[in-house]
Amino acid sequence: MSDKLIDDQVTITISDNYGSKFYRTNRSVKKNLFYVVLGVFAIIAASLLSNVWQLKKQQALSERNDALETEIVEFDSANSSLSQTISAKNETIQRISNELVQIEKNSGVETADKALELEERIRLLAEYYSGKDAEFSEIGSRVQQIEGLIGLDEEEKDSGDLMARVELASLTASHEKILHDSIPNGYPIDSKVITSKFGDRIHPVTKLKSYHKGVDLRAKTPMPFYSTADGIVRAADYSKLSGNRIIVQHNFGFETRYSHLDSMDVEPGDIVHKGDALGKTGNTGLTDAPHLHYEIRYLGKSIDPDQFLKWEFGSHEIFTNVRGIKWPSLISLINKQITHQTLQLSQLEQTSSEK
Repeated sequence: MSDKLIDDQVTITISDNYGSKFYRTNRSVKKNLFYVVLGVFAIIAASLLSNVWQLKKQQALSERNDALETEIVEFDSANSSLSQTISAKNETIQRISNELVQIEKNSGVETADKALELEERIRLLAEYYSGKDAEFSEIGSRVQQIEGLIGLDEEEKDSGDLMARVELASLTASHEKILHDSIPNGYPIDSKVITSKFGDRIHPVTKLKSYHKGVDLRAKTPMPFYSTADGIVRAADYSKLSGNRIIVQHNFGFETRYSHLDSMDVEPGDIVHKGDALGKTGNTGLTDAPHLHYEIRYLGKSIDPDQFLKWEFGSHEIFTNVRGIKWPSLISLINKQITHQTLQLSQLEQTSSEK
């Protein structure tokens, strides 16, 4: 077979044993024929690609099916284990039910024992509260006494917080003893001369305006000073401003600080009681003369020591003159502690007498 180009035509010659035959066609026909053949090849290629994609999809489905079958096997195993657990729980519930039935049968004896125990407790409480009528009758007069100190008029008495007033009025000698042992009160040294008060002032050394967080008490020569309440020594150290100083932590959020000391007789961790000597006053730190700097802090905040210095046993003015302290709640806490201790002592004495 051969092709022959004449002008814009193409001659196709086909030869065999019987002779030759000639065919002529335009070049455009040849081009179209080429595109047809190309399209056929494209269709074949697309078909092959489609088959390959289908095979991969079938393979992925097969793998997913295998995974699902594995999950089903695991689920069956877990379900079997859960069934065994449920069966064991049912046996336990049945056993507990049987025990409850047995307890109900024996409850008659236990109930009698409980009744005797409750009767004994009621008897102890009755003994404790016997004779309290006289104390309760004094509450009214104690409330009136406190209200007189506070200066409430009749309208304020009717609208005020009765519970708060009762807590203040219910103070006994034992309660006030705990208050005075636990909360700073009185002067830490024998001298009662205040040379610098609490608040804004001109510092005697720097000559600058500053905030004085305590009071300065005159102490011309080294003299002993004392703890103003029970507590634990939190610090006994030295600073450039305060000199030798001692910090005592007390109950209910109170703290006292003693500065410019000559000597310190305690160390951190020591337990001190009201009136115990802590050391001697001096002139250390940033100061211009011997004295004792005395601070009282409540919940970390400095408060004016003036009312605490003047607080004497049996005096209640501090409850109204010192703001920022929830005195009724504090007194209520002390009341509960003493009542609980008294009840425990009563029970111990009763048990001892029975033995």
